[in-house]
Amino acid sequence: MTGARNMVLIDDLKPFKDEWRVRVKLLHSWKPSKTNFGGETLELILADETGQKIHASCRRSLMYRVQRDLPVGEWRVVENFKISGTGGQYRPTKLQYKMTILGDTTIIRTDYRNDNHFLSPARYEEIGTENLKTYFLIDILGQVVKLGRIMTVEVKGEERKRVLFRLRDTSGNEVACCLWGQYAEQIESHISESKDDTIICLIRFAKISEFRGELQITNAYDASLLMLNPTMEEAIDFKQK
Repeated sequence: MTGARNMVLIDDLKPFKDEWRVRVKLLHSWKPSKTNFGGETLELILADETGQKIHASCRRSLMYRVQRDLPVGEWRVVENFKISGTGGQYRPTKLQYKMTILGDTTIIRTDYRNDNHFLSPARYEEIGTENLKTYFLIDILGQVVKLGRIMTVEVKGEERKRVLFRLRDTSGNEVACCLWGQYAEQIESHISESKDDTIICLIRFAKISEFRGELQITNAYDASLLMLNPTMEEAIDFKQK
């Protein structure tokens, strides 16, 4: 019976069976604007109570049900899904496996509560080192400094907004940032609406890239999540420092 199946943690998942049962929280979801696989998908980042994260996805025909039953920030018990190996560039977690939600996957409410955002802010001095390889996406928190103008530039025949700035940590270390499209528009909107000159910026699932010989942080296409002056404890503590 399903009810008798043991709950496991994300670290226990292996690709030799589909009859798994996990309790997870949805941290972020997005629909890639472009995919190499020829079909629309919904991509998700899930975390268990230990903070371990796993990248999950479902095909277009399951999107509505998954979005309805698995809202951002809520805990659910998920049963019967496929686990397979993952690799390549711009991986949103360091886990070597990925979850695929199937037609017979069940998503069940749970009374479990944990408000942890499971942030893993990168240390600036480790960016580009062996500890933070460029094919993993990272969380980065900092104060926006040297903010440039939001510009519209042409990229492969399309006009896109772009903004350049630097992020600074509490020790004075800085890293270059370049955000595109909706993320640049989000900063533009914040500037026009906010009276606070100090901007604390959190970018989740950001990409480390290199431009003109300098490492920089940029959005990983649609997979990143940008939060400006967030109210979570980690950001408030950063601002006070």
